[in-house]
Amino acid sequence: MRIFFFLFLLVFGQPVFAQINSSTKVLYPFEGTYDFGNNHKITLGIFDEINKSLVYLDLKSLDLGILIPIDKNRFKDSRDSTRIFSFQQDNEKVSSLTLIAGSQKIIAKKINGHLRKEVSFTNHQTLLKGDLYLPTTKGKHPIVVFAHGSGPSTRGVGFFTTYFLQLGIGVLTFDKRGAGESTGDWETANFELLAQDIISGINFLKTQPNVDSKKIGLMGNSQGGWIGTMVAAKTNDLAYLLMRVGAGESVLETISHEYRGTLLADGFKEDEVNEMIEMYRKHWLAASEGKTWSEGNEILNGYQSKPWFKKLYPEKRTETESSIKWWRWLKENLNYDSYAYLKTIKTPILWLMGEKDWNVNSQKSYPKVKEALALAGNKDYTVAIIPKMGHTGMVVSNGYYNEPLSWKYAEGFWNAVKDWLLERKIPEAK
Repeated sequence: MRIFFFLFLLVFGQPVFAQINSSTKVLYPFEGTYDFGNNHKITLGIFDEINKSLVYLDLKSLDLGILIPIDKNRFKDSRDSTRIFSFQQDNEKVSSLTLIAGSQKIIAKKINGHLRKEVSFTNHQTLLKGDLYLPTTKGKHPIVVFAHGSGPSTRGVGFFTTYFLQLGIGVLTFDKRGAGESTGDWETANFELLAQDIISGINFLKTQPNVDSKKIGLMGNSQGGWIGTMVAAKTNDLAYLLMRVGAGESVLETISHEYRGTLLADGFKEDEVNEMIEMYRKHWLAASEGKTWSEGNEILNGYQSKPWFKKLYPEKRTETESSIKWWRWLKENLNYDSYAYLKTIKTPILWLMGEKDWNVNSQKSYPKVKEALALAGNKDYTVAIIPKMGHTGMVVSNGYYNEPLSWKYAEGFWNAVKDWLLERKIPEAK
C-alpha cells in the first residue's frame, strides 16, 4: 500500500517508463521553450524522478508527456508513439523543433536561450550541489530557488525550470542533502536544517555577478511549503514566495489527511479508516513525545483485534534502519505548523492549492493561510484553490493515488503564476 506520497514527481514513476534511461549531459541541449506561433509553445526539461528523461508541458493545451529517445535528435511521445519530436542541432546547440504527427509537420523555434552551470555551496559541513540556470540576456537576472518536496529530491525539476526561464527568470535547483551529489542525510534532517540549506543557497546567489540580489524568490512544493514558510520567516530580503500545493496545517494534520486518502483509495470503509487514523495519530504522537520505536509499535499492536489490521500488516513489524529513521523524522517534524511562521511573513506570497488534493487538505489550509497572513499584516498575498487539481498539478476526478493519470495540467495554475509575477515586475522587462 502506498502511504507516503508527498513528492509531486513520484506520480510519474510507473514501471511503464522503466526503460527510459538517457544521459543527462546529452539531454541538456534540448531543455528550453519552443514557439510554434499562434500562441502555441512547448517547454521541456529534465525530470530526475523519471530516469532523468525530458518531460514537456504544452503551454496552450496543458498536455504533459515524456520524450522517449529514438536516436540522437529524435524522440517519441510516451502518450502517442506515432508523435515524433525531431530537434535540429547546429554545433551541439538546438535551434528548432519539428513536431511530426502522421503527415502533419509543424516547426517551432527555440526561444529564450539560457546558460547552465554546475554550482556548489555549503551549510556548515554539508556540501550542496546543483545547477544555476540564467537567461542569456545581459545584466543581472531575477532568480527563483526551488524548495524540495519530500524524499531524495534532486536538481532536475523539468519544465518548472524552463517555464521560469521563458519568463526571463533564472533558476537555482540543487540536490537535497543526502541525495544526488549532495552530502548529508535527508531521512533524518529536520525542517530547520532543510530551511537553512535553502538559505545557504540564497546567500550563495547574492555573491553571483549576474544575479539581481533584490529579486531572489522561492518556490515551495508540497513539503517545500513548510520549508518555504520557514525560509521566508528567517530571511528579511526574500523578494517573493510562490507556493504550490503547500500545507497551511501542521505535519500531523497533513499526513493524517494523506493517509486517509490512501486508505480510502485502497477500498477500506469510512468507519475502518476512522479507526486506522486514530491508531496512526497515537503512534505518530508517541514519536513526537520522545517514546521509543518499540513503545510506538506497541500502540499499533493494540489494534491487532481489529479485522482490518492484518490487511495493513500481514507480517509482524520489525525494527529496521529505515523504520528508525522514520521514527526520528516524526520526532523532529511532526509538530511543525506553517501557521506559526506565516503569522510573521510580510514577503509577497502567491499560494496555490489543488481542489482535490489528498496529500494536502486544501479546504482546511486555505482559510488558515489567509488568516495567518492577515495577522502578519502582509499587504501582498494571493491564496487560491485551483479547480480539479490534484497534488500532482494534473486534472483529477477524485485525487486518489491510484487514479489513472490525466496527463493534463489543471487550467489556471500556470497563468496565475505568470500574471502574479508580471504584476510585480519580477521578470525582466522585454
